[in-house]
Amino acid sequence: MKIKKVIFSYDFIGSIIFAFLIYVFFPNQIDNLFIKDVYTIGISILSIVFSVFFAALAIIISSSDDEFVKFLINKNYYNSILLSFKITLFSLFFALSYSIILYIITSNLILLKFERQSLIFFIFFVLFFSYSLIATALSANDAIKYSKFRSEYLSTVSKVKSN
Repeated sequence: MKIKKVIFSYDFIGSIIFAFLIYVFFPNQIDNLFIKDVYTIGISILSIVFSVFFAALAIIISSSDDEFVKFLINKNYYNSILLSFKITLFSLFFALSYSIILYIITSNLILLKFERQSLIFFIFFVLFFSYSLIATALSANDAIKYSKFRSEYLSTVSKVKSN
């Protein structure tokens, strides 16, 4: 069930579309000097997003008290938001790791005087990179929902205390 939910999600479908566009519009071999710069940009972006997302996730999780967690569980939202954050964090880490590995391989290919590499590496880079960025945007939306639930919870608690 969870895998089916991920495969038919907006972030996965969007990343498949981006990867397909790369497949259609790029040549079968990519210049290593060009692609090394692209991987560098990807590493920079993913490093920043990963660290900010991880910090934000730590703040969200640590700011929850037990009663608020029960409130989210009763709304059937707690498990889905945690799953969304977990998948996003894993995808960011995986995309960042893959980008670093591709950067190292490409640097080595340049040193060995290879001018080009297969397009397939770039396609998977685009797939993982775009998935993790789209998933991060959707997780940010989940964080906004989380804060709305927090407001609703505090309002409910306030009304109960005043009665």
